[in-house]
Amino acid sequence: MPRPSKRVALIILLAASAAVAARIAAPSSARPVRFDRALMCGSERWTVKTLQDRPHLISAKFKSVAQLAALARPKPAPLERSNFERHIYSVDASVTHVLIEADQDLHVVLEDGPAHMVAESPNAPDCTVGATAYRRKQMLAAREKVRICAQARIVGVVFWDRPHNVTGRAPNAIELHPILDFACFSP
Repeated sequence: MPRPSKRVALIILLAASAAVAARIAAPSSARPVRFDRALMCGSERWTVKTLQDRPHLISAKFKSVAQLAALARPKPAPLERSNFERHIYSVDASVTHVLIEADQDLHVVLEDGPAHMVAESPNAPDCTVGATAYRRKQMLAAREKVRICAQARIVGVVFWDRPHNVTGRAPNAIELHPILDFACFSP
């Protein structure tokens, strides 16, 4: 069988290129891609973490980071909000890290001497639409104040996170999630 000439191969290549270019330029019947806020929000127990389950919360009490980090972790870990996760706690600590997570939460590391734990500020109001208007405003106002600080007061709802490898995690994986108020006392 004779080999096709270079001219024939070039014509075939040009025709294939033209067909691909025409296909790319043609209007598509596919739906346009839409940005969906839900894709950027978190998942694991998200309604609990962001108060979208609209819980009745118990007024703030002071606890140290060490006291919260020393609590026994429930077994099995709760799937829905536990009664303990209805408590608001106020903690005085150093804020040593503020990291933005993939779900747009602010991951805040709290340290008080050797004790450490995490507090989180969700992307309010975008990722907290099911929470009450009051709680959404509270979470947003707190988020706007979060920063690295030598001495701060963090007020938040206690939350049992799953044990995973994140910066500042307490040994029992307890967190304040969401942060409801934040005040920095050092310059």
